Amino acid sequence: MPLRSARSHLWGLIAAAVVPVWLFATYLLIQYAVHERSRFEQDAQQTARQASLIVEGELNNLQTIVDGLSKSTALATGDLQAFRTEALSRAQGSDRIILLRDFSRSQLLNTTAPQGASLPPVAPLSEWERRQLGAARFVVSNVFAGSDGKHYRVAISERVRIPARDDLLLSITIPTSRIRDVMMRAVPEGWTVGVGDRDGNYVARSTSHEEMSGKPGLPEYPEKIVGRSGTFTFRNDQGLTQLVGYYRSQYSDWFYMANIPLSAVQSPLWRSLAAIVGIALVALFISGCLAYVVGKRLTGAAAELAARADALGRGAKVEPLTTTVMEFDTIANALVSAERAIAERKFELETVLETVPAGVWFTYDPKALQVIRNRFAAELMGLPTDTPKAFGAPDLVIDTVAEKDGRMVSRQDRPLSRAMRGELTDNEEFSYTLPSGGRRHLLSSARPIRDPEGGIIGAVQISLDISDRKRAEEQRKLLVNELNHRVKNTLAVVQSIASQTIRNSTSLAEARRTLSSRLVSLAKAHDVLTHENWRGADLEELIAASIRPHAPMERFQLSGDEVWVEPNIALSFALAFHELTTNAIKYGALSNATGTVSISWGLIEQGPDRRLELEWRESGGPVVAAVKRKGFGMQLLEGMFSRVSRVSLSFDEAGLLAAFSVSLSASTGLSTSAARAAG
Repeated sequence: MPLRSARSHLWGLIAAAVVPVWLFATYLLIQYAVHERSRFEQDAQQTARQASLIVEGELNNLQTIVDGLSKSTALATGDLQAFRTEALSRAQGSDRIILLRDFSRSQLLNTTAPQGASLPPVAPLSEWERRQLGAARFVVSNVFAGSDGKHYRVAISERVRIPARDDLLLSITIPTSRIRDVMMRAVPEGWTVGVGDRDGNYVARSTSHEEMSGKPGLPEYPEKIVGRSGTFTFRNDQGLTQLVGYYRSQYSDWFYMANIPLSAVQSPLWRSLAAIVGIALVALFISGCLAYVVGKRLTGAAAELAARADALGRGAKVEPLTTTVMEFDTIANALVSAERAIAERKFELETVLETVPAGVWFTYDPKALQVIRNRFAAELMGLPTDTPKAFGAPDLVIDTVAEKDGRMVSRQDRPLSRAMRGELTDNEEFSYTLPSGGRRHLLSSARPIRDPEGGIIGAVQISLDISDRKRAEEQRKLLVNELNHRVKNTLAVVQSIASQTIRNSTSLAEARRTLSSRLVSLAKAHDVLTHENWRGADLEELIAASIRPHAPMERFQLSGDEVWVEPNIALSFALAFHELTTNAIKYGALSNATGTVSISWGLIEQGPDRRLELEWRESGGPVVAAVKRKGFGMQLLEGMFSRVSRVSLSFDEAGLLAAFSVSLSASTGLSTSAARAAG
């Protein structure tokens, strides 16, 4: 082959290096463009999806309010005046409107209208809404104009089934500005997010909301929105091409759109293209200059470089090279640096092993008695780590007691010893008792170290500390057992209440209403206890939660010390207050418009015994006569606290007086006592 100068070879090398780099850069640029477009599409879909989650979280909150009102005793009994009071309490101080209507166009109640005012007819239900209400209890409306004709609203409605009459529709409405305010938390900078209803009208928009709410969207939207989610591009009224990600909700059947100008998507691509072209031109110019200079001096420095490369291969010290050729000087310095780097890599490996949060043991002892360990391994075994020590210096194996699956494990059966015999160990759990008395749970794996011929020359073991995980598993078992215990107690109470309610009811409708109200009271007590992680409940909060669903708090006077009661006492009191409130509504002080109920309590401490004295006193109601037959409520009150406490009922002419004396130092079993009383 003909010989050519070093300069020619350098130019050929430059061409061979630069052309593939340019081709590769072009390929990377194309891939980057595809990736960036895909990323923005994913961001658009994700933004639309995130907006839907936030908005529909708000809709779910409204649904919860409607669902709670639909279970009102006043609504079930047709007491619209009392139900109006409950509805006003949910709508007061907010922009919510609660209304009750039938399935034609008649309104029965509207929280914005005065009591007794004539209510205008409402818009008829659409066929879609009727079908949806036939298949599900709830429906989310399209956007509609409010009563003032200027502001737009949306509604969450529930079908309410009432015995002995036609079904009604209970709705709560909010302005679309509320949807916009909630949605803004999911709108990134530079994006425009909109919400459209089933007919393609704007519900809310992150920009120009007041101008767009209730107005039809662009006609391209319904044509391009296909399926649950996706993306598309379109040109807006200003002539700008937009990238749109959409998501259609299964819950409301609304669709959510996240828009960003396509120019914002493509701008990083053009900047990258300009940077790549500029770097390529600079690199080509520099390479040409270096090729010209280096070509003159290659021959003299080549022999020196070869000698130093030979020294590096033999493990000898590599001396620096004095040359005017920068490339060869760089190569010579690289050889010097390589020799130093080899030494540094060894030190770095030792540093990594000393830093990694896992115990590492090496051994080259056939009996695995002499080991090399890192700092974390010393910590696991309770050895001191404050004294620096070379990683390569062996230690004697510390004497520990090891267990696996509850069995003692001898030293010969531990992972490091087995690896010295050629065995492979993967993720085996061991429990170690240290000489200090401490206990460690380790997850260990071990492998033999072999020479090029395959012979075993040593072994390595890596262990992770899983003590916290084991403790967490034990804690979970305790929590599950506690949950099972509480669920069984609650089910026993519910079973007994249901049995006695059905037994004492004269009709199925009465049984349904009575059982529902008692279970609601039990559920309210559970809500209070769950809020406190079942550590107990504040007595005043428990009383309010028990009576608030059935009667206005203005009819009650509460006074007493701050008292914390245990879960079983809380459940028993919840049932007791429910029965007393129900009795007062039917026959006592709450059966008229003037009666009141006074509830007072206090703590009495006598040595180690702590007793809660509570008094329920009714006044201002009808004249009370002694009952001839004890119903379920009276049986429950008298039997609920009988195991560790006392309950007395006095039917004075002025009103019922119920006195409770409950021992707070022997509360275990109160809820099961309630179950026996109910049974």
